[in-house]
Amino acid sequence: MNGFHTSLLTILFQNITFCGDGLFIIIVFTIIMISFKKHRDLGVVLLISYLSSGLLSQVIKQFVTSPRPSVYFESLHYAYYLDTFSNCRIGFRSFPSGHTASAFAMVTVLTSYFKKRHVWALCFLFAVAIGYSRIYLAHHFLIDVLAGALIGVLSGTLSVLWFKKKRFKIKKIVKQFQIAIHNSKTQHKPNINGSY
Repeated sequence: MNGFHTSLLTILFQNITFCGDGLFIIIVFTIIMISFKKHRDLGVVLLISYLSSGLLSQVIKQFVTSPRPSVYFESLHYAYYLDTFSNCRIGFRSFPSGHTASAFAMVTVLTSYFKKRHVWALCFLFAVAIGYSRIYLAHHFLIDVLAGALIGVLSGTLSVLWFKKKRFKIKKIVKQFQIAIHNSKTQHKPNINGSY
């Protein structure tokens, strides 16, 4: 699945793979919370889905010993080398793919929020591209990516369902938190009335 390599594709997939990184999702969450106040629910669910998919992926990684592609081929003394091996991860925590899990969790939430078919198609292609980037860059095998996709869809779906059930409680807590911050700011404001 990653036999065809070009320098242009390598640059492309190195950038695409970043979109499955936790930092990317935190950036998206921050932008939504600051700039799109109407869609703050979406930001919260995205964060929940990212945290749950990441946690589940890391728990599974601790119990499943699975070598990364470069380690696997090196251990077999197999004459298979990609230019991306020099930058790929090493070790025995390949299964499942955390980037793919994050990507599919994110797009599952997005497709449940934006109920338009063209959005679904774009989101699906986006997640598949991130999953494939992990194979292309020799960070993961296909089985790792498929497992990551399954974890992502499951985490995203459960996050949406959980948030819908707990929505009003969460909003109440957030409102109380905002009031507390507002009160603390007004209490520490200097009283300027013109007299010294």
